[in-house]
Amino acid sequence: MQHPVFQSIKTISIYFGVWILLAGIQFSILAFQYHFPFNIALADSLVFNLLFGVIGLPLWFVVRYSSPSKKNRFNLIFNHLTSFVLIIVIWFGTGYSILSLIFQDEEVYTNFLTLSIPVRLISGLFLYILVGLAFYLLIYSYNLQEKAEMEARLNTLLKETELNMLKSQINPHFLFNSLNSISSLTVSNPEKARDMVIKLSDFLRYSVSSGADSMTPLFRELENIQRYLEIEKVRFGEKLVYDLRVGQECMDQNIPVMLLQPLYENAIKHGVYESTEQVRIETTCRVESEYMEITIFNDFDPDAVPRKGAGVGLMNIRERLRLTYHRRDLLSIWKEKNRFFVQLRIPK
Repeated sequence: MQHPVFQSIKTISIYFGVWILLAGIQFSILAFQYHFPFNIALADSLVFNLLFGVIGLPLWFVVRYSSPSKKNRFNLIFNHLTSFVLIIVIWFGTGYSILSLIFQDEEVYTNFLTLSIPVRLISGLFLYILVGLAFYLLIYSYNLQEKAEMEARLNTLLKETELNMLKSQINPHFLFNSLNSISSLTVSNPEKARDMVIKLSDFLRYSVSSGADSMTPLFRELENIQRYLEIEKVRFGEKLVYDLRVGQECMDQNIPVMLLQPLYENAIKHGVYESTEQVRIETTCRVESEYMEITIFNDFDPDAVPRKGAGVGLMNIRERLRLTYHRRDLLSIWKEKNRFFVQLRIPK
C-alpha cells in the first residue's frame, strides 16, 4: 500500500497544511503569551512542527505492518516504543540543535529552550499519538473500502450466477417435442423438417450466446420468440395463432435476454395445449415516460383441467426483474373471462 501522504499533491498539501496550522497555534502562544520576538516565535514553531511532520512520516510503516491483535500485542508495544524513542530523539535533538545554533546569542530564548524540554517531550508524545491514530484510521478506512469492494464483487458474482441459473431453465419438454416433431416430418415433409431444424438451431444459439445478465433490443428478443412460436405451430397447426403487435417505438428498447421466453411457454402449456379450440397469443407494447409496458395475453379454456406446474416461469421472470432492476413491482398477472394477461413494466 502506497504511503497515504504521497498519493497526490492534494494529500501532501493537506498533511503539511495541518502541521503549518499547528505551527501557527504554537507561534501565537510564543509571540503573544511569552512575548518572544516574531522571528524567534516563527522559527521555533516552524522548526519543531515541520520537522516532526517530516520525521513522523515513517510512522506509517510501523502502523501499517503492526497488527493490533492480542497475539501480537507485545510486538506492537515494542515496535511503537522503539519508533517513539527514535522519532523523539531525532526530532528534538535536531530541532534543539538548529534553534540553539541560530539563536545562540539570545540568552533568554536559549534558557527557555532548555527549560521547555519536559513540555516539548510531552508534546512530542501527544503528536506521536495523534499521527499514529490518524494512520490507524486511514488503514481502517482502507480496510472498510476493500471489504465493501469485495462484497460488491461477490454480490455481482452471485447475481450473475443466479441469472445464469434462471436463464438456463428452458423448458426441456419444448426441446423433446420439437425433436419428435422433426422426427415425424423427416418422413412426411423433409423440407419442412429441415426448416424446423434451422429454426430450432437459431433459437438455441440465441438462448446460449448471450450472458445471463446482458441486455438486448426488444426486436431481437421478438425475433427469437417468433422462431419459438413457428416451431410450436408445426406441432399445433391452425390451433395456434399468434400476433406480435409491437410498435417501432418499442423495438430498440433494451430488455434482459430471454426474459419473455417463459411467458410464451406458459401460454402454450396452459392455453394451446389444454384447449380444443383455436387459441390466440397476442403481444402489445407501448412506451411511457419511465417504462416500456409489454402485455402478453392468450386464450384459455376455463373448463379444462389445469396442467400441474411449479410456477417456475413466472417466478423466474419476477426474480430476474428483481436482480436486474432492484424492483419487485414490475410484473403483473390477471385473468379476464377466458383470457390470461401478463404485463411487464421495463424501466427505460
